[in-house]
Amino acid sequence: MSTLLTGGTSQIGLAIARRLKDAGKDVVFGARTPNKVPSEYKHVLLDWSDSSTFENPFNSTEYQIDNVYILPPPFIVDVLEVTKPLIDSAIERGVKKFVLLSATVFEKGGVVTGKVHEYLDSKPNIDYFVLRPTWFIENLFHSQGYNIRERGEIVTVVPRGRIPFVSVEDIAQAAFEYLTQGSNTKDKLILGPEALTYNEVAQILSEVIGKPITHKVVSPEEQQATYTAFGMTPEYANFLVAEEVKTDSDTEAAAVAQEDKFIGKFSVKDVLEQNKAFWSS
Repeated sequence: MSTLLTGGTSQIGLAIARRLKDAGKDVVFGARTPNKVPSEYKHVLLDWSDSSTFENPFNSTEYQIDNVYILPPPFIVDVLEVTKPLIDSAIERGVKKFVLLSATVFEKGGVVTGKVHEYLDSKPNIDYFVLRPTWFIENLFHSQGYNIRERGEIVTVVPRGRIPFVSVEDIAQAAFEYLTQGSNTKDKLILGPEALTYNEVAQILSEVIGKPITHKVVSPEEQQATYTAFGMTPEYANFLVAEEVKTDSDTEAAAVAQEDKFIGKFSVKDVLEQNKAFWSS
């Protein structure tokens, strides 16, 4: 039995792979750039922009794919159109278990991965689990990294909203537990252990790295312009900023009261402390 990790060289994919390998489970990476896959793992070429690669994971005589983790391509709205052919191929080849990375903001049947969630639910004789994490702690190193390094600022459109920021390690743990133990629910909100404002995050980061970091609030229009400058389509940038603005009403913090949730163990401070060297490299 093997698990196919699409987008496997992502942070979450690598963390899932490590857990599965440690548990003695076989892993196959489906990657657009196979040379980035760690040498200890099998891999195949799988590119979301090239549907001719979707059969590759199922053509090997060395392993049989039984589980598929779906990391949809980023920054597009019609995710189902892209992922549906792979899902269909996997089901035709006998795959019975799927894990989908979605988000708290995407309800089943809604936009983006909500449509994929609905499609999986429509398929008989398969099992699936949808990961619905809130905002990642690790965004501080990636989407916010430049502003923090160069300007000492975290830049958002969220003046006061509280968010239970979650670590990619905890998201991976939730996926691993489903793949190895199953679940009595089809989806769970994946949340961190504490809800913080960005002002509080800036204060924690200041303490960890010994340098003053502030939180700068910008207008939705400014944030949209930043995102499109980084290559997002205007449609997706507008959608993303609108969701960010909603968090100022504590929509993410309210998720803590929901029943079907997975509460991670890593706090913002934990992750920042573990990656303290990032800011001096």
